[in-house]
Amino acid sequence: MTGGVIPPSKGLCVTRWQAFCCAALFVNLVAFWMVRTVPKPAVSMGAAFDVAVTVPVLYFLLVVRAGLQPLVTMLPLCLLALLRASYLAPGLAGARPILSAGAEVSVLGLIVARVRRGLGKAEGRDALERLEAAAREVVPSRRLAGILATEMAVFYYAFGTWRKRSELPGGARAFSIHRQSGAAALFAMLAAVGAMEAVLVHLVVMRWSPAAAWVLTALSAYGTVWLVAMARSFALRPVVVTEGVIVVRGGLLWTAEIPMAAIAAIQRQGAFDLKMPPASEPNVVLKLRQPVTARGMYGATRRVTGIALAVDDPDAFAAAGNF
Repeated sequence: MTGGVIPPSKGLCVTRWQAFCCAALFVNLVAFWMVRTVPKPAVSMGAAFDVAVTVPVLYFLLVVRAGLQPLVTMLPLCLLALLRASYLAPGLAGARPILSAGAEVSVLGLIVARVRRGLGKAEGRDALERLEAAAREVVPSRRLAGILATEMAVFYYAFGTWRKRSELPGGARAFSIHRQSGAAALFAMLAAVGAMEAVLVHLVVMRWSPAAAWVLTALSAYGTVWLVAMARSFALRPVVVTEGVIVVRGGLLWTAEIPMAAIAAIQRQGAFDLKMPPASEPNVVLKLRQPVTARGMYGATRRVTGIALAVDDPDAFAAAGNF
């Protein structure tokens, strides 16, 4: 018998996270209720102490000690707990900006470190899949991890992929779906139009409300970045055929891993549950013997039994899969 730490099962991990979240929420609710009900300095200091100390202690006992998160994650958690406590004790209000900045920097640093580590490992996966794996290490919730991974992927594909090529597993064959469908060109054109429209909207709205003009400009800028990321992702994430598996990719929109044994037939037309790219004319329909789960943006999932693709070379795709 080895002396190492036995990793907890998945069900136990979920239970410990749920226990910590419930306990932390309970401590915060009771502390703020006490301060509102009994507005005395002693009560405020005691409530602030509970939030600043009890919550981190619970996190250490339930999460860190169980091996669900490393000890370094105590730093952002403690800073966040102190920030919450500053709203209970009036004397801590002056430290609120420093605590807020420290918490943001520590959380961002933790995420960046995890993402860099995630991008450097897991060979055989592309950048989006490695970002998803890194996000799951940082955030326990599948949906929240999906949201975090999508936001990181948007900026990665928009700004960090201009000199990169498609990442493929060894021995895999790639089949693009963005040329004949025009998916990448469509999103790039929409990004260019959105950028020009943002300038005009900003100039018009500025006459009535500068604040509203800048808010709309920020939203338009993010929308442009999102569209650029979509254009790049369709070019960099082709459909991949490996031994025994087809990885269907539709840019950042959807990803589905389909075992060859699960494919009943390949057709040129037919009913389908999912189409990639959107607004295209599909020329290949994969009919499945059993449903598979497609992973989408922001943690969305979808069970599908038929996937339609607009493959640039459908004949070569069918031959690669021995259909």
